[in-house]
Amino acid sequence: MKKRRKKNWRIRVMAALMTMIFMVPTPSLKACAAENVETTDVEVITTNKIIGYQSQVQPLTTMFNCQIVLAFTLEGLEMSFTTSSVEVSSVIGVKDIKVQQKMWYGWKTVMTSDGAENQNEAVFGADLTYPDAVNGKTYRVICTHYANYDVYEEVVNDTGAFKFVL
Repeated sequence: MKKRRKKNWRIRVMAALMTMIFMVPTPSLKACAAENVETTDVEVITTNKIIGYQSQVQPLTTMFNCQIVLAFTLEGLEMSFTTSSVEVSSVIGVKDIKVQQKMWYGWKTVMTSDGAENQNEAVFGADLTYPDAVNGKTYRVICTHYANYDVYEEVVNDTGAFKFVL
C-alpha cells in the first residue's frame, strides 16, 4: 500500500511540475509583430539580354522509329530492321548487327552482320535470318542505326531477351 502511495505521490508531483512549466508566459506573436520594422517598397530592375547559343549540340534528334522486329519461324530467327529520319538523309542504315544466345555465363554472339545502308532516302528497311536458332533457347539482337541529315547520328538498339519457341 505504501509503494502505491509513493508512486501516486511521484506522479502527482511530476504532473504539477509539467503544468507549471507550460504555464510560464511566452512572448505572444502579437507582441513580436509590433516590434518589426516596416518594410519599404523595393524596386526590382530586370534587363532582358539576348545570349547567343554557341553549342554544336542539336536539341532535336534527326532519327526516329528505329526498330528491330523478331519472329521465330520454321526458317529460324527472322529479323526486320527499320531506321527512319525526319528528312531525306545522304546515308541511312543499320550496322554492327549481333545475334546473341543466352548461356549460363552470359551472352554468346552466334551471328554477326555488317548491315546495310541506302543513300538519299528517309526510311531504311532490311531483313536478316539466323537459320540455326534452337527451339527453347533465349536470344537477343543488338545493332546500331545511323543516318546523316545535317549531322551524322547513331543510335544503339537492343531488343532485350526473347525465348525461341515454335
